[in-house]
Amino acid sequence: MNRNHVAMLITALALAATCGFAAAQPSPTAAVEPAGSTLTQQQEIGRKTTLWGLIRQGGWTMVPLGLLSAAAVGLIVYGAIATRPGRMLAVDLIPGLQDEIGRLHVDQAKAICAGKPCLMTNTLHAGLERLSDGVLDVESMEKAMEEASVHEVTAGLKPISYLSIIAQTAPMLGLLGTVSGMIKAFQKIGMGGMGKPELLATNIGEAMVTTAAGLIIGIPAMFFYFYLKTKFLSNVSEMSRLLGNLCHHLVASARRRQPGQAPAAE
Repeated sequence: MNRNHVAMLITALALAATCGFAAAQPSPTAAVEPAGSTLTQQQEIGRKTTLWGLIRQGGWTMVPLGLLSAAAVGLIVYGAIATRPGRMLAVDLIPGLQDEIGRLHVDQAKAICAGKPCLMTNTLHAGLERLSDGVLDVESMEKAMEEASVHEVTAGLKPISYLSIIAQTAPMLGLLGTVSGMIKAFQKIGMGGMGKPELLATNIGEAMVTTAAGLIIGIPAMFFYFYLKTKFLSNVSEMSRLLGNLCHHLVASARRRQPGQAPAAE
């Protein structure tokens, strides 16, 4: 929620000058208005250029935009945690797995994988399941790991993909708010407000605020989507290398066994 406030504060800073300048333009009747009326207008301008004032000026579109901004912050935090190499690959387990696989202790290796589920251990566990009958079938093991990796990668990328949806939806909602504000402005023009810009300032402000809010939400969401996706796929590539080394170690250990001894699942 704090990041949401920061995003909206950036909106306020970016649009305060524009909205304040448009609202501060003197009207044709400003010269004959009393001092008290001028003070009231200045107070109204100051109220609208605050963060809460801009949110209210944006109208109903700011509600779904606020929800999208909160969702984007949550997904970014989740993605930053979930794509850490230690979280996805559990590199600290590699020495123990290599030792157990080197001794052809399949059950012990499976227990290590089950003790710390992650992208790599889940994929390796699926491959080790093919060795439960004590027969060293490397081709079947690699096929099982390939199938499991597709499932794990798809599930891992799903939360990150939601950032792409937010990045595309937020600017469209901002555009919808723009259209809504312009429709209201033209309605007032039709009712005789052509020569009175102060009557149109609120609706034009709504159009500009929602457009800026949609872009401020969409641009960071798109940036973090590509950043987290690239980081995730980089970890997947590293996982393939680690699993390839473990499979090679398994085959080499099996070849060093005596010809008549089968690789038992101890």
